Amino acid sequence: MYIDKYKVEIKGNKYHEKTDKKMTDQVLATYESNDGMNIKELANILEQLADSHQAHYNIAFNIVMKQHDHD
Repeated sequence: MYIDKYKVEIKGNKYHEKTDKKMTDQVLATYESNDGMNIKELANILEQLADSHQAHYNIAFNIVMKQHDHD
């Protein structure tokens, strides 16, 4: 299967220095591309991102598949 584009957000906790509080569910990093690729290559990228950010839990996907227009 071919993936046309992707966007991955890494979420976690951040420390806010001014308020001296921990902020939860914050976007720590965003990775996205409009360069198409095979789904197996995307799976490899996801594994590398999970390893580098220690983000192996609570993973969610939002997938949109559009039907080909034959007109």
